[in-house]
Amino acid sequence: MTIVYFITTVGHGKGGHFHSLNTIANAIGETDNVHVVNLGVQPSEVLDKTNYNLSFVNFNGYNFLSVLFRIKKLISQLEPDVIHAFDVHSFAFSRLLSKSRKQASYLNKCGGPNPKKYFPVSDNLVLFSKENKAYFDSKERYYDTKLTLIPNRVRPVELDSSRIEAFYAKHDKADLSLLRIARIGKHYHKSISQAINLVSWLKTKGLKVRLIVIGTIQSETNYNEILEEIKSKNLEDDVIVETSDEFTYNASELLDVGDVIIGTGRNFMEASSLNKMLLVPYKDADYPLLVTDANFDAIFTTNFSPRTQVTDFNEQANLDSIYKALKSKEERTSKLWFEAYFNVEKGVGLYKNLYLNQDIPRNSNLIDTFANILYAIKTFVLK
Repeated sequence: MTIVYFITTVGHGKGGHFHSLNTIANAIGETDNVHVVNLGVQPSEVLDKTNYNLSFVNFNGYNFLSVLFRIKKLISQLEPDVIHAFDVHSFAFSRLLSKSRKQASYLNKCGGPNPKKYFPVSDNLVLFSKENKAYFDSKERYYDTKLTLIPNRVRPVELDSSRIEAFYAKHDKADLSLLRIARIGKHYHKSISQAINLVSWLKTKGLKVRLIVIGTIQSETNYNEILEEIKSKNLEDDVIVETSDEFTYNASELLDVGDVIIGTGRNFMEASSLNKMLLVPYKDADYPLLVTDANFDAIFTTNFSPRTQVTDFNEQANLDSIYKALKSKEERTSKLWFEAYFNVEKGVGLYKNLYLNQDIPRNSNLIDTFANILYAIKTFVLK
């Protein structure tokens, strides 16, 4: 089987959906012919081409027709059985190519909040979270779309021992470390603040603990605000904010510097492959939430995002549970979650089954197709 995946680089090309596509394409590429088409302003560094071929086509919004003509020639050479887009912008191209080949169209929504603006209609929509699945199930607009829930998939983390040793050489090794890997900007500011608050609280309980934040700086304003938060709580010796490329590149390879991981999305899933104690940011709270077997399903619903909410949440009870878990020697269970839900090896079969059982494509929605093209062009022209 030959599968062609489409994805667009609007900005830096390092977002989670690039990592997701790279993992899935490599896993399927071990047994099938896979080609990735990366459209946009620059090639994504995430797409490593281990088990697939890659083509980059410069797209700036103004050259839609010439780009379409170029990739149409590529598709005629590859003759794929499936064309699958991993974002709304690239779907503007892939849906036209699928239509011309009389094949069903495929689109992924790779987690995140439910759409608040335009989102296209496809024959097949793959969703990472139960939250998104419930949303599209409820919308009449997607009544004829085949909705498939395939949670994000990751490979077991391969730790980089040399960089871990370099980290310890720079920052020393602590008895107990919490780790938050996140870009330092508006989107993840709250989750970092929650982690800082937790360290401050744990120190009042007599625990010797430090927080490590690893991430590139997206906003100098947010970065300086975080440093001020640390200073205001007298935690300058207890919080490390590491922003150098040496450690932020493929930061998951350094997950072992944390005894406890405060994770979201794929970072949470990767940490589970190491059987780590796991926390997630919690919506409208001052501290992250401890993930347990009892609340796992509820947290899974939003794909381990900062939108997490559980029934009967009690902040003090949560803090007490974190403290108790840190003090105890109880065996962790997160590796079981990884094997049951996140291991990409099990996800490959779900994607292949979807492709092998594709339905006859519906008649094109010309209005939606035109809206999709305008949306893609507008995004790049106005970016």
